[in-house]
Amino acid sequence: MQDTRLRLFCIFALSIAAFHSVHGAALVFLWWVVFSRRRASLPPRTAGAVVLLTLGITAAATEVTAGGGLAYFFRLAAVFLIAFWAYRERVPGELLGAGASLFGKKWGFDIGLAGEMGMEALASLEGDITRMRMALRLKGKGRGIRAVVPLGLGLLHAQMQRSTDRASLLAVRGYTGGGSVCPVFTRTRADKCAAALAGIIVILSYVPLSDVFI
Repeated sequence: MQDTRLRLFCIFALSIAAFHSVHGAALVFLWWVVFSRRRASLPPRTAGAVVLLTLGITAAATEVTAGGGLAYFFRLAAVFLIAFWAYRERVPGELLGAGASLFGKKWGFDIGLAGEMGMEALASLEGDITRMRMALRLKGKGRGIRAVVPLGLGLLHAQMQRSTDRASLLAVRGYTGGGSVCPVFTRTRADKCAAALAGIIVILSYVPLSDVFI
């Protein structure tokens, strides 16, 4: 999807639909099959396995304590699928342009800048994890529970230091809030179709399943 504003709409609409009902989540899966790049939109195997494992443990605990764990797993899996699609197919700088275009030069620019910095932090996190795991292997430390604590502390320190450096750089350049940007959006027929179907899926997710098939 080339138009960032329509992509943001799809992310918002599909996340609501998937979280609200099981048949909404099923429709979101179908939307993802049609409009995403499928395997290229998925995260690396390790990250995907960690997410599925965490969801599985939470769903099992929910099923045992209150019931509905399977539905919870299915709905949250669809939400994460859309999140991975949004992250893997993003283009650096597009959130800044979309924010300024949707909400203006003051708040929109700030929201877009915060979004870009957040996405950049996530991207740098992958590199940090790879380098720290390599450092742990060189030191003869394995991947067990003992490695989680130093790895987590190292990642936290690196991200905090990076945030401080970015804030200092913005202050040195005179940034006090707001700004101008002139984005150019390309909107294809497929973009319009995907956004329209995302809106329909939101509506259908609120309709009882028995009414959908009547």
